Amino acid sequence: MKFAIAPALTCQFAEVTFSPPLTAPVTDEAWMQTTQSLEGCIAARHIQWLYSLVSVQGDRSICVYAAPYADAVREAYREAGMSFQQIYPAEQWFDQEPKSYQDNFLIVAEVRYDPPLTKSMYESQKQQAAGCFHELNIQYAWSVLTLDGTRSHCVFSAACAEDVRSLYRKLNAPFDLVWKAILIQPQI
Repeated sequence: MKFAIAPALTCQFAEVTFSPPLTAPVTDEAWMQTTQSLEGCIAARHIQWLYSLVSVQGDRSICVYAAPYADAVREAYREAGMSFQQIYPAEQWFDQEPKSYQDNFLIVAEVRYDPPLTKSMYESQKQQAAGCFHELNIQYAWSVLTLDGTRSHCVFSAACAEDVRSLYRKLNAPFDLVWKAILIQPQI
């Protein structure tokens, strides 16, 4: 198991819901149009957009940025007139870099922890889940975890969201929401 944390800057994580939902299916082009007003605002603050996970229903997204502090991302969203639920500093824990999943649908599990999750607890849970991963044909990809360890968005490669829900149920682990997403990244 290896952990990777954004090396130079703290990672900032933005949660957004859309009501009404974006037109599905959400494509890279449609996403870029949706976030077009944000581009100049994040560039002016020297924020780097790393990637977004957008639900296939178009009702929610999570966006990850390299930025020195969450307030810069909040200011950019407000200036662009884009609403958000939360923006907070986070760590990313990778098994594989997100770019390796560019052409796959992914499943996102939103989880709250009480007590807060630590790296040793995470390692233990992942080892306990190894057999279930194989049985359900699920591959763990990465997680974005709040710095206080109380919330995470865990990303999996799986056939459907119900398989990931089954994983959490088999492990007797609580989750808030599980949804199918597409990965959108900057074109380099």
